[in-house]
Amino acid sequence: MPTAVLGDRACGKTTFLALLYASQIRYTDEETNKEVFKFTAEPQVASYMGELFNQLKIGHWPDATMKGQTSKTSFLFGYKSLMKSFAKKLVGGKHFKNPYNTIKFSVYDVAGEDIQDIIRTPDGYLSEEIPDEAKDLLESRVLVFLIDSQKISAKVRSKSYMKMINYDKEMATLISLVSSYNAKKKDPDERKIFPVIVFTKFDMVPRPTLQAMGLDANYPPADDMKKRRAYAETILKKFYEQTLAYLKGGMLKGVSFDDAAYFFSEVQTEFNEDLGIESPMMKEERIDYSYTEYEAFINYFEKIANEMPDEIKEAQEFVSEF
Repeated sequence: MPTAVLGDRACGKTTFLALLYASQIRYTDEETNKEVFKFTAEPQVASYMGELFNQLKIGHWPDATMKGQTSKTSFLFGYKSLMKSFAKKLVGGKHFKNPYNTIKFSVYDVAGEDIQDIIRTPDGYLSEEIPDEAKDLLESRVLVFLIDSQKISAKVRSKSYMKMINYDKEMATLISLVSSYNAKKKDPDERKIFPVIVFTKFDMVPRPTLQAMGLDANYPPADDMKKRRAYAETILKKFYEQTLAYLKGGMLKGVSFDDAAYFFSEVQTEFNEDLGIESPMMKEERIDYSYTEYEAFINYFEKIANEMPDEIKEAQEFVSEF
């Protein structure tokens, strides 16, 4: 099940990936999770993500233009299945399929101009044909929308405000595109989409802006998704109203966009007087960030792995051991 991570330029995609990778390592190494969750990646991806991780370990922001960066980054997540574990013991033999539900987490870098390339011909007209390079994206069953919280601005006609409303239009267009593409599928299971909204740089939202919407500076915990959804949708309704409307409207085409999960990414920073820039704050030899949010994000993908249609689970199975 490919996963598309979608966000505008400089919205924090590289930092999000680096923090997710750091969280995968930390989560896997915790004693309570060592048999519950595992992940792996191809050597090129391991090398690239390892370099991003090393930059975080010395308190530097990940470099978004590192040499060797690929347009597609993939991890294989594995979640322990009690049913498969029992079957493996019952049947025996190391060549039996391993006792993990697996999900391929593939990241696609897509911004506003890329969306326009999909829906319009070179001369600017609406296109009836979907380019081959866009079909992988449209086949994604999990769509992670990164909302750059730094763009949130109540100052009408400001540069940030104009960027925010334009991004709102692009995300709404993309949601409509994915809905239309999946609506053509006859099997309802094949039309099922798992949408995820991640508010990046959430620590950059001015607290008075949240207070004006009647929101506390601290978002509800991940285990209370009902309150969290209400909190997040209050922000979307105010600043990304087209995006929210098209998420809810997907059900008219039989595409389940309205049941989105929401997460928040924050990195504590400190001002480096020597360099004259904000740099990540370190805590106990780790970058100080919202790890519990990334932990919840990893746990949410276990829910997706368990809910995947059987044909997708079978296609992602492999015989070799982790």
